[in-house]
Amino acid sequence: MGLQNKNITDKDKIYFLPLGGTGEIGMNFNMYCYKNEWLIVDCGVTFKDEAAIGSEVFMPNIEFITKHNLKISGMLITHAHEDHIGAVHHLWPYLKCPIYLTPFSAYLLKQRLIDQGLYDKVQINIVEKESKFSIGNFKIELFNISHSILEPNSVLIKMGDKKIFHTGDWKIDDNPNIGSYTDSKKFIDIGKRGIDAIVCDSTNANVKGFSGSENSIEKELSGHIKKSNNRIFITMFASNVERILTIINLAKKQGRKVGLIGRSMWRMTDAATKVGYLEENTNLISEKNLREVSDDKFLAICTGSQGEPLGALNRLASDNHAYINLKSSDKIIFSSRKIPGNEISINNLMNKLIYKGVEIITPVNNDIHVSGHPAQEELKLMYSWIKPKISIPVHGEAIHINAHSNIAIKSGVTKVLKIKNGFLVDITKEGRVIEEVDNGKVALNGYELIPVESIFFKERKRMLYNGVVNVNILITKTGDLLELPRIKFLAILNDVENGLLQNFSQFIEELLHPYIPINLAKENQIKSFLTKKIKKYLENNFNKRPSIILDIIYIEE
Repeated sequence: MGLQNKNITDKDKIYFLPLGGTGEIGMNFNMYCYKNEWLIVDCGVTFKDEAAIGSEVFMPNIEFITKHNLKISGMLITHAHEDHIGAVHHLWPYLKCPIYLTPFSAYLLKQRLIDQGLYDKVQINIVEKESKFSIGNFKIELFNISHSILEPNSVLIKMGDKKIFHTGDWKIDDNPNIGSYTDSKKFIDIGKRGIDAIVCDSTNANVKGFSGSENSIEKELSGHIKKSNNRIFITMFASNVERILTIINLAKKQGRKVGLIGRSMWRMTDAATKVGYLEENTNLISEKNLREVSDDKFLAICTGSQGEPLGALNRLASDNHAYINLKSSDKIIFSSRKIPGNEISINNLMNKLIYKGVEIITPVNNDIHVSGHPAQEELKLMYSWIKPKISIPVHGEAIHINAHSNIAIKSGVTKVLKIKNGFLVDITKEGRVIEEVDNGKVALNGYELIPVESIFFKERKRMLYNGVVNVNILITKTGDLLELPRIKFLAILNDVENGLLQNFSQFIEELLHPYIPINLAKENQIKSFLTKKIKKYLENNFNKRPSIILDIIYIEE
């Protein structure tokens, strides 16, 4: 792959390019090109990739940008979910572009940049909701939309006479507790302007009906709180400040005191308070002080709904919390859905909780969670409002994009493009895929970013499943063996007898005899020869193919 099409430098061309979030859920990273300038919309992470064992955070591989030295006018963040903002502080040093975002997202990003020592280097432009501004050659207009976090934005991007409507993450909610309701008139007016293409959320395109309003779960949550005289723990996504506020208000009406468990809960509520969405006097109780609250007055909102090992609920279930221990009389309410890929970790968490004897309430048979993404009827309404000429479904796996495409076609869209990450789309006229450019994922490994498909992770996987053999060969000044090769087996056999190591060491010694005297000139040849022989020996004798670390050490004494 690579940039083959020479028309990319044509100033009259307009392109769309997703490097993340299309063909998958998470890691959103979209690009628009106009007059040889590029606009990035969102810069997120994802948390699952079995190919990169030992890493938990992944983000788009942006080699396409750096290799071709693309001119980046700026980066626009639609909202502050991790899959839209979580990679900014990791990738900005390679992009070095201005960032545009609304106050709530800006506050959260600021903390990340301070932690990384980048805050003084990054040009942050805080823009108001429903505002108009320019980023280089791109004319931007923001529109409030409903979602499961504060200040989600849809974006109208004008490039010359072309208008692209980028929905971001959205849903229809006519009566939210915080934030903007879905104003159909506003979107109808956008459609009347003549929209050339819509780039639209596909997450729930295979779900029938409507996603539902945040207000719709209030009654059932209230009932579960009212029915209990014991401690209540509600686990949910920390970013859903609207639901946190709903729970706080319900708890106060029933005389309960509310505490938060988990750092991200405190981080989100702090940001919401600083920006003005939560009152200063919500009187949220610290984890330490929660233990002083009587059972019938106790309500804790905690992280860990996805079974994260370090999430608050997993720590509670594992008796690993500094201040609070679960009791069999406790009630645990899961006000969240199972994100695809997290089923095993969530089930493992629930198994722990069941062994504790606690009562578990889930959304399976209880109306205690609604999605932040549009279901089929909402997508149909959006298409009836916007009336785009071209539909480009994003933010979903192939199954979601296919379902979304069918809805767009039935809604009368003349051109629907089913694409994936790396597909360069010419949207100058009718809309067509030109080519697939370099794309992929990089994994965060400590402080470095490593491509998921690199030999590094293949070797790590081999070590995990087959172990490691370490062979040290000590050579004298005359090129002779100082002693038998030193052998160490790591995670290959459960019980390694000394006799086995002795035999293996003698086997290597015999292989070395033809090469004595050994010197630097022969070293590469010897290592290559020994590695092949050792691999064959281990596979024949132990049915294992471990990683081999072979060192020839010259002793000067």
